[in-house]
Amino acid sequence: MMLSGKRATVFAADEKLGETVARHLARQGAEVWVSGLDTEAVEALAEKIRADGGEAHSATVDPTDPYHVREYVNAVVSKGPLDASFNGFEVPANSAGVGVPYRELDPAVFTDVLGEVVGAQFLTSREAARVMVPAGRGSIVTIASTNGSSGRPHTGALGAVAGALEALARSMASEYGPNGIRVNHVRATRLSTGPMYHANALGRPVTVDEVAATVAWLCADASSAVTGQIVEVSGGEQGLSESVAAHREHGRERHVELDLP
Repeated sequence: MMLSGKRATVFAADEKLGETVARHLARQGAEVWVSGLDTEAVEALAEKIRADGGEAHSATVDPTDPYHVREYVNAVVSKGPLDASFNGFEVPANSAGVGVPYRELDPAVFTDVLGEVVGAQFLTSREAARVMVPAGRGSIVTIASTNGSSGRPHTGALGAVAGALEALARSMASEYGPNGIRVNHVRATRLSTGPMYHANALGRPVTVDEVAATVAWLCADASSAVTGQIVEVSGGEQGLSESVAAHREHGRERHVELDLP
């Protein structure tokens, strides 16, 4: 198992994405510390992981609260080093102004969501880096939707959130690389509270398990030379040309015969 002997924190594990990531990390041998605002949900998740033969601990933590996050990370490292950190914190699409034209979008909605989501990812990444630097190793993974690069209209604050988190991951990777810490960002088309797109090269939706498997790989030594990267898990959404999308939408396949020697 590629994460045997590793210890990882998963914030917002009371949401579908965080829960799935935690279970993948545990299946790969990591000792997982799961946290969230829903105490019953994270306790049930820890029990499921242990029932499956993994090792897990649960706690009630607000990933947007600097005091909570610092105290929690300190508690984790008091029992051993922290090797990986992931935060699955999201906001519902309808709370982020999705579908509302920017000219009509409430500025408070835009700035509140941007501050809440980017702020939460910054807090947990900062605290993870703080304890990883003395150890000289660690992997931090952030995540957001493909809206930061797609240029889709009516994405509310989600596009700004995704773009900001991609920039944050690159900057943190440069800053902490000399300390042996890797920071990567997953650009995912399938998030637990967002829309599920399937206009991609694979012609099918991407699953939360596929996203979680990528996060697990980025936490492992198998990706030891990968840092400062935006790893897209979208089934080739960005590479799908308009012509191919149009043909698929109308249920037509286009075949091209090449006259090769």
